[in-house]
Amino acid sequence: MPKETSLHKLKEKHGTVLKLTSADQLTAVYCKKPSFATFLNYQSIYKDNPHEAILFLFKECVLETGNYDDEFMLSAGNSIVSMIKKDSEFAIDATPQKDEFKKSAALIRYAFQVDPYQLSMEEFYKLLEEALWLQKHNEKRMENTLMTAFAQTFSN
Repeated sequence: MPKETSLHKLKEKHGTVLKLTSADQLTAVYCKKPSFATFLNYQSIYKDNPHEAILFLFKECVLETGNYDDEFMLSAGNSIVSMIKKDSEFAIDATPQKDEFKKSAALIRYAFQVDPYQLSMEEFYKLLEEALWLQKHNEKRMENTLMTAFAQTFSN
């Protein structure tokens, strides 16, 4: 278990730090939220072997090296997956389908000049929501500009 100062450093480095504990409270581990690239790798592994995919996700997110039993790693991995599902819920549009992840990443890259594949899932979906709002706002502005231009042109 990291001390309070090292926990603070972990939070500075990784953003949100999750503390996952076993049901009996004897095992605890600190994890970071996965990046978008890690999530895509998890999805591709999941198609062939869900068990290995969850273990992969746990190993990618754990911040402390140690020997953890399989059951704990699966439980912690499932907790991370459920957190990703929670992060992917937002109000503007439903979660993009699998084939639209690249479109979403491109939209984030264009709007904010960041590499979306290095973002945590929480940040990815927050930026996606903001990028979709910006896109919708710009479309409304363009529509209003065109309506004003047509009104001025044809009113004379």
